[in-house]
Amino acid sequence: MDDKDYISALTLAGAAEEILGKLLNKVGKEHWLDSISKGALRALGFRRKEFQTHEAVTARKEIANIANLNKNRLKHYNNDGAITLLVDVAAAEMIERAISNYFDLTQRETGAMGRFKELIIWDENT
Repeated sequence: MDDKDYISALTLAGAAEEILGKLLNKVGKEHWLDSISKGALRALGFRRKEFQTHEAVTARKEIANIANLNKNRLKHYNNDGAITLLVDVAAAEMIERAISNYFDLTQRETGAMGRFKELIIWDENT
């Protein structure tokens, strides 16, 4: 937030979000991407009992690919072309995902998380 190093923030938040998601799954809880994927599947017309069908699994993978597009583009960048994205927005979205997973895992929020939400998520001036 202070140094505006959005690429590092996006990359590190992406790693944190992924690790926290795995920890949530390990304790039997749903993580951010699971929740979004299920909502998107419902919006696409899948019923809960259809979530394990080949079509739903394929759709879920595509939903995850779209949700993780910016993180993966930076993670696997190889100088073959330019990457165009709003890094500040992408970083903020990934940080919010990581915070969501952290809170769901611990039921706590750190001071830095509260500051981020105040300054970035709830800022009425942006």
